[in-house]
Amino acid sequence: MMGPRADINDKIGRLVTIIKKADDLRLRTLKSMIDLLSPQQAIQFLIASAELLVGIRGWGLNHDR
Repeated sequence: MMGPRADINDKIGRLVTIIKKADDLRLRTLKSMIDLLSPQQAIQFLIASAELLVGIRGWGLNHDR
């Protein structure tokens, strides 16, 4: 393909690559952080993270209304 459509597909492909790399970095960072913590601290961190995500999602859903 040539033209604008090929350019868009190329940009989408590069964006997908960036997103995959960002996801990998987040996962590696999380694993490294968990390795530094004691088991109890790791559990508390993961629970707090989940609560934060649920809270942000709830806020977003209410904010969109």
